[in-house]
Amino acid sequence: MKADQTHPQSLGWLVLGLALGLLFVLISVLTPSWNTTNDVEVVAIVNGTSITREKYLSYLQALSEDKKDPIQAEDSEYILQRIIEEELLVQRGVEVGMLESDKRSRAALVNAMISMTTTAAEAKAPGEKELAEFFQDNLDYFTATSRLRVRQLVVKGEDSLQRAQLAYQRLSAGDDFYLVNRELGSVVALSVPDSLLPPAKLREYLGPTLTQMLTRQSAGFISEPTSMDSGYRILQLVENEVSQPPEMEAVREQLEAEFVRRAGDNALREYLDWLKQRADISYPSELPL
Repeated sequence: MKADQTHPQSLGWLVLGLALGLLFVLISVLTPSWNTTNDVEVVAIVNGTSITREKYLSYLQALSEDKKDPIQAEDSEYILQRIIEEELLVQRGVEVGMLESDKRSRAALVNAMISMTTTAAEAKAPGEKELAEFFQDNLDYFTATSRLRVRQLVVKGEDSLQRAQLAYQRLSAGDDFYLVNRELGSVVALSVPDSLLPPAKLREYLGPTLTQMLTRQSAGFISEPTSMDSGYRILQLVENEVSQPPEMEAVREQLEAEFVRRAGDNALREYLDWLKQRADISYPSELPL
C-alpha cells in the first residue's frame, strides 16, 4: 500500500489536523518539560518530535466516527501520514516565525494555554464543606441588590439657600413632596425617576457619595440641603427595599458555577505568576503616554 494514496477526505482532515496540531506543537515548543514520551508508546518520530500511540488512536477514532464504513488498514496508514504531514507543516510554521508574525496563531496558542491551565481546576467538583464556606464568604455576591426609591428637590436661583432650608423644614414637617417641589423647587434637566432603582443605577443621577449615604438610611429619611451647581438639593428616601440573603439551596446552581469559574481564574493567575517568576523580564525604556 502506498503512503501517499489519495483519500476522499484528505483535504478536510489535513486542515483539521493542522489546526489541532498547531496548538499542540506550539504548546510543546514553549513548555518542553511537559512533552515527555517516557513509558509512552511512540508510532513515529518527526525531526525529534514523537507522535504517540494515544494521539494516533484519537485521530483514528475521530475518523471512524466520521466514516460510514468500518475502518480499514489503509485508513490507519492514511491517518499516520496525515499526522506526520501536519507535524512537518507545524514545525515549519514555528521555524519561519509564525508565532511572531501571525496574530491568529498567537491568539490560538494563548487560548489553548489558558484552556489547558484552567481545565483541571474547573473539572474538580467542590465538596459540600468548601462550597458552604465559599457561599458564606461571598454572601453579598449571591444576595440580590437592594433597591431604593428616591425623590430629589432642587432649588436654584436667587435666595436658593433660604428657599432650600424652607423646603427642608416643610418636608420634615410632613408636607407633600410634590406640593413643596412645585412651590419652591426648580426645574432640572435630569430628574431622578420616581421608582425603585438599584444603587448602580441611582449613582448615575446622584453620584457615589450620596447613593452610598442613602443605602444606610431608612425609608422616610430627608437629607438637609446640600450644595450643587448653582443651587441646593434635598433628597427624600421613600423606600429602601433591602434584599435578604438567599438560602444556599436556592442558588446552588449559580453557586457551583461561580465556584468553578473562580477556581479556573485562580489557577490561571497562579500559573501566570509562576511563569513571570521563572522568566527574565526587563523594561529597557519607559512606556509612551
